[in-house]
Amino acid sequence: MKQQTTKTQAKKDPWDSVMARRVLKADVQTPLDSGKTAEQLQADIETSRKAGNGATGSATKGPDRRTVARADIYVAEQVFQWRGSATSTDQWSRRNHIHTLAKAINEQGKPLTHLLVIPVGQRFYVIDGHHRLAAYDTAGWDKEIPVEVFPGDLAAARLLALSCNVRDKLPMTTKAKSDAAWQIVKENLGGLTAQEIADRTGVSLRQVKYMKAAWKELPAALAAAAKATGKEPADPMELTWPQARDICQGKTAAAFTDEERETWKHRKAQEMVHLIQRTNVAAGIMKDMEVTALALQMLDGGLPAALMEQWASDYSEEIEELAARIAMPDDSPF
Repeated sequence: MKQQTTKTQAKKDPWDSVMARRVLKADVQTPLDSGKTAEQLQADIETSRKAGNGATGSATKGPDRRTVARADIYVAEQVFQWRGSATSTDQWSRRNHIHTLAKAINEQGKPLTHLLVIPVGQRFYVIDGHHRLAAYDTAGWDKEIPVEVFPGDLAAARLLALSCNVRDKLPMTTKAKSDAAWQIVKENLGGLTAQEIADRTGVSLRQVKYMKAAWKELPAALAAAAKATGKEPADPMELTWPQARDICQGKTAAAFTDEERETWKHRKAQEMVHLIQRTNVAAGIMKDMEVTALALQMLDGGLPAALMEQWASDYSEEIEELAARIAMPDDSPF
């Protein structure tokens, strides 16, 4: 006898399709980056607007929410991902975050909250939700993805992406915040004041004012650095904040290539080691690590975080093991 379909079965949730496979940390995927720059996206938006072939908006009032195919969703990390690329120093935390989200998709068989996107022609670029998009890819999600379409222009979308990154539950590193502030200064994005940049990035007002002053001084400083090194002046837009700061301070190392700069850093570090050894400070540093850690924190409150960020990529396994030991004491019965 043929089994009848019940009303409950007929009204099955369209999202109800729990993945059969288990999601492992090794399965974590990050979306391919389009490599698009802000200038390229703006040009694409203007071309699409003239041709009248952009993604259509919602006819109803309120947020424009819809579902779109995964193939129509793109990533432009250097435009919207203020946290840094997927290969940045906080990648260990990011992969764990993606893994957690992917497991939620897998276990519930339902989508996560809407991605925030901006239409560029027939494509949708992620403003906020890069980790969620990575989680869909990691979980093998094969249905359309819920999105909310941002109605503003590209500059407003980029600043909104920064606000979302800053308040995300996965904190931005100190370096990422500094990079974001410097990028806003270089582009004069949104015409923000120093105080507004500080408010949006979490960088100190003093630091932002220093960045703005350095940006004004940079052309003359670059010319002087080029004359000293015999090289062509660097493009100021391509300079990182540490590079620009070094140039403004008269340090020619900022005009070096990445390889030359690494050599310079190692040489300066070795000089510091010799200084520590000559003054017999090394013995005090090595005698009691807890005291040393406390002393470094007293010297500069931001130093411990900076050191952890600097060492994160080289000591990721040790950091993970340490975090596990702290979470589960040796005398735990479990």
